[in-house]
Amino acid sequence: MKKKDDVLNVLSKKYSYEMLKNLRESPKRFKDLSSVCYIEKMRAQRLKEFEDLKLLDVKVKRVGRRAVSIYKLSDVGKETLKLAEDIKKLQK
Repeated sequence: MKKKDDVLNVLSKKYSYEMLKNLRESPKRFKDLSSVCYIEKMRAQRLKEFEDLKLLDVKVKRVGRRAVSIYKLSDVGKETLKLAEDIKKLQK
């Protein structure tokens, strides 16, 4: 029961739904999500919450000499997003 409460809590937070929708389109880097959530600290917090709840798969990719994290919706994340969309439909 705790995990369901955690997922609902995270989904109710600002930018969560928009970020998940954006990640459904294609894998993204941290900075790619700035168009959805321009506040870096909040964006980092949401990504950490998503990762903790297994909503994301995170891969580290080398770009030149730098390591870049690539975020992609996991299967759990896709199902969670679908449920969030169904809830949004009920609100209309």
